[in-house]
Amino acid sequence: MKEGNNIPKLTPREKEVLVHISDGMTHKQIADKLIVSPSTIRKHMENTYKKLKAHNKIEAVQKAIKMNLIENNN
Repeated sequence: MKEGNNIPKLTPREKEVLVHISDGMTHKQIADKLIVSPSTIRKHMENTYKKLKAHNKIEAVQKAIKMNLIENNN
């Protein structure tokens, strides 16, 4: 995937949520860890999907890693 200057700008919180998703955590687990509601996590993921043009968690994580937005911890 060649994005060039079209790499989406994720907020620090969106990146943090993606890292936790890549670690296999659920929305509830992430919400508990970040002391927010699960619906807040869902909203962060919804925004992330739009920015990355992803349709699910796996695709979002894969694209974020490929674009060097997050590190592959696995």
